[in-house]
Amino acid sequence: MNNVKKFLMEFVGTFFFILTIAVTGNPLAIACMLMAWVYIGGYISGGHYNPAVSLAVALRGRLPWDLAIGYMISQVLGGFAAYSVAAWILGQISIPRPALGVTFTQAFVVEVLLTFVLALIVLTVATYYKFKPNHVFGFAIGFTIPALAILGSPLSGGLFNPAIALGSMLVGMFKGIPVVWSDAVMYVGGALLGGALAAIAFKYFMQDHDYEYETDVDHVHITTHVQERHTKL
Repeated sequence: MNNVKKFLMEFVGTFFFILTIAVTGNPLAIACMLMAWVYIGGYISGGHYNPAVSLAVALRGRLPWDLAIGYMISQVLGGFAAYSVAAWILGQISIPRPALGVTFTQAFVVEVLLTFVLALIVLTVATYYKFKPNHVFGFAIGFTIPALAILGSPLSGGLFNPAIALGSMLVGMFKGIPVVWSDAVMYVGGALLGGALAAIAFKYFMQDHDYEYETDVDHVHITTHVQERHTKL
């Protein structure tokens, strides 16, 4: 498939997902919008809409690194576009920040943990062979969001997505709103670390079984092909 289509899908899906966040802040609406775009884009780009998820899938071995980088750029641009439109609609934007009294380290750890769960559910339902015959991935991914948002919002702000942080801060910068760039380090670094840890956990718990399954499937395909050739001869 044309990579441009994949990049465009990641841009558009991220745009609508983050626009819902910027305008409503409603966990249920956010979950439903993400679920919709996971189903829309799942068979085109994978429907990541989050640089940390793309990192996890790349580390899992299911996304080439050149595509992963393209996805991340598209997602950040989608976040920037979403916050730009939100600022135009609402006349203002709210740049996410940790709650008062929450330290950098505490917020960082919260973002790592939240992203770990999100990335791991994506790896499990979207790339694990046991889930291939069904279409539960969109619902499972979408409705993980409210739990994570409710848990993280009173602490770090509950972003677990670098495209949200960077998109909002870039728009704030252009509009002359004071931006705390250490928050960007916390949100982006925490999310990417969470995604990387999810890939490690997936490989530890599940990839051996996945490898055995794929080896068996390849063996069946090779055997069938040899039998077909033998029959033709």
